[in-house]
Amino acid sequence: MTKVSRRAALGGGLALVAAPFLSAGFPAAAARPRTESGMQGPVRLGVLTHSAGPLAAYAQRQLLGVRTRADQVNAAGGHGSAPEIELLVREAGADEKAAAAAASAVLDEGVHAVIVATAPWLADAVGGQCTLGCVPVLTPATGIVPTSPYAFQSAPSAAQVLRTLMGAAKKAGLAKLAHLATDKLAAPPVVDLVQTEAANQGLSIAGFEPVPVEATDLKDAVGKLVAAKPDALVISALPPQSGAAVRDARAAGWTGPILLTPEGVHPTFHSTAGDAADGVQAVSPWLPAADSAPDSVSNLATVRRFAEAFAPNGPANPAAGFGADAVALTHQVFLGHRDRKMAREQLENACCVGVCGVYNLTAADHSGLADDALTVLTSKAGKWTI
Repeated sequence: MTKVSRRAALGGGLALVAAPFLSAGFPAAAARPRTESGMQGPVRLGVLTHSAGPLAAYAQRQLLGVRTRADQVNAAGGHGSAPEIELLVREAGADEKAAAAAASAVLDEGVHAVIVATAPWLADAVGGQCTLGCVPVLTPATGIVPTSPYAFQSAPSAAQVLRTLMGAAKKAGLAKLAHLATDKLAAPPVVDLVQTEAANQGLSIAGFEPVPVEATDLKDAVGKLVAAKPDALVISALPPQSGAAVRDARAAGWTGPILLTPEGVHPTFHSTAGDAADGVQAVSPWLPAADSAPDSVSNLATVRRFAEAFAPNGPANPAAGFGADAVALTHQVFLGHRDRKMAREQLENACCVGVCGVYNLTAADHSGLADDALTVLTSKAGKWTI
């Protein structure tokens, strides 16, 4: 299908039957009947993800969050007279070119919106294709807030995460930090933000070591940071790399504080880090500690309801919550219609009580997650606690 014909199809809201999905691990999406409301059937969400490779551990938790939230909506019969959600789960590919091609293909299936449940650095490639097709796209991962007209983020911004992390370091009396990061999570704008947020708190960055996403032995990188004699280590890494970094840091003799960004809060963290996990702190939404979250948490009922529904998949983590909120936001803005442009406009005015916090999106802020959505959790005996 050409670009022009795709736009015509999307703009016309054609209810296409989901094509069989041939990639291993994902069944074909089940067809759902039309409703009597005059709308073109369910809200059809294209979900791009990874079933294998170094990105799979992170992406699969996002996908489980997407599925759990969609199941909650479907079990309730939608909001009011709204029809159910239909997920079209597709492989994203390992790089930007493959991700753009995957986005193009899922747009041709007539989806109403796309969720990029995959590595955050692939979001721009997917967002470019979705903007061309006038289709809203949600990224359930932390990062620089998207500025493309059709691109939104169902997660905290990188600036919010770093502000919370640096504030916690300052409160603990730390002054000099060393930073290890999955290389593609540490794009130049993010590295600049690390420096800026550290400086805002009167902190300094003693060293920075980027590591390839597939790296599992981090002894050399960690050793260089430990040699810089910082007050604390900051680790921004996808799983299981976050656990490996903590394991190798402790093995190198590091006994000081270790701070993780939300990507590190993942079930593989404790299994990879082992005993070294105890005492590690992480910036995170309240979700992993839903049972012990205080009553003052504004979205507490939503957090606990989702954690209970998610329990068969193991402990809920930020990636799962961000995926769930991508579903909640897209479903909300398609209530009563299937117009993609209207949905985009509503996203820029959306107020949503999500699993990970309260979202107030605007034209100037395509993330909109409240700052109080984030806290600092501590790892104790294989669990994340307040």
